[in-house]
Amino acid sequence: MAARTAALLCAVVLAGGLPQPGATARSRPGPTEAALPVPDRIAVLYREATAASARFEHAHRKADRQRSAVARTQRAVSRGKKRLRRQHLQLGIVARSQYQQGGWSPGTQLLTSRSPDSLLEKLRAQRQGDRAFARLLRATRTTQHRLERNSALGRTVLRRLKANEARQERAKHTVEVRLALAKRRLHRMRAARVARAVGPVTRTAPAPPAVAVPAVMPAAAPGGCAYSPPSGNRAKSARSGKQWVTPVSDYVLSAGFASSGKRWAHSHTGQDFAVPTGTPVHAVGKGTVVSTSCGDAFGNQIVIRHPGGYYTQYAHLSRIHVRRGQEVATGELIGLSGSTGNSTGPHLHFEVRVTPNMGSGVDPVRWLRERGVRV
Repeated sequence: MAARTAALLCAVVLAGGLPQPGATARSRPGPTEAALPVPDRIAVLYREATAASARFEHAHRKADRQRSAVARTQRAVSRGKKRLRRQHLQLGIVARSQYQQGGWSPGTQLLTSRSPDSLLEKLRAQRQGDRAFARLLRATRTTQHRLERNSALGRTVLRRLKANEARQERAKHTVEVRLALAKRRLHRMRAARVARAVGPVTRTAPAPPAVAVPAVMPAAAPGGCAYSPPSGNRAKSARSGKQWVTPVSDYVLSAGFASSGKRWAHSHTGQDFAVPTGTPVHAVGKGTVVSTSCGDAFGNQIVIRHPGGYYTQYAHLSRIHVRRGQEVATGELIGLSGSTGNSTGPHLHFEVRVTPNMGSGVDPVRWLRERGVRV
């Protein structure tokens, strides 16, 4: 009975699949959605959360480009200010020299000349000085205009960056709200099923919702939550000098993000790395372990929070080598691959999420490649 219930819940969550990034999320279910059965309403919430996750990722990439543009304009403004100060200093030197020499008027030059040759030399020097002064003045004006243009551009890009960051925060808030509402509805639906099964007198606390990954629900691999700290010092990867790495070595990419097939109700929520059982699994970047759990469709799993607001998940593990709250370094050994939970064979299921919860995933391969990791 429990296995059939879990299978139904898993099928419910991903029944709608992944939406297009341009899809919009509503703050409240409309009349049409309110008339839907509870499983379909839960599927709508997950679709909206996935669409908001895509918007968050798009805004995040755009914000990175805008930050680079802001940095470039700030460097250009700094260089322009330094150049302008040098040119103003040169103009001051020329003006003081002209004042000390009594100006460059022909009458002054004639009175101070001892011979015609000296007068011609002074006039020639005057013309050269005039041309040099005119060039310096033009360069100063050009620098001033360029500085003003770069300053205005910097202010514009900064305004766009702040607006984009606000959109990014709104998208993340939408993800969190939709997933929280879907979780509450799953709890109520699960509790209602249990109440109908055991009768109206017995009261049981609602169990956590089943994670929607495979549609086919094979028996969970034995072993349960197997925490086993590594012997000696915590093992580090040889690649730990890098900022980001792949979660495993010597792998074959199998099921990809948003792929579909008979193993899932509609689409896949992460990237699978086909590796033998017992393969070392490493943290792709430094961060903090926010959860370790077992017993659902993901089996033994770890979720890590990274700087920048992203989370990574490592599922179907045979062993867990870290605890909640533990700080991990890039490339640090966190567990061993396996086939626990709803898995048809040994592999690592890897996700990148906007929040720690399922339903907020983004494409893991693209995410890693954007951080310089060859996958």
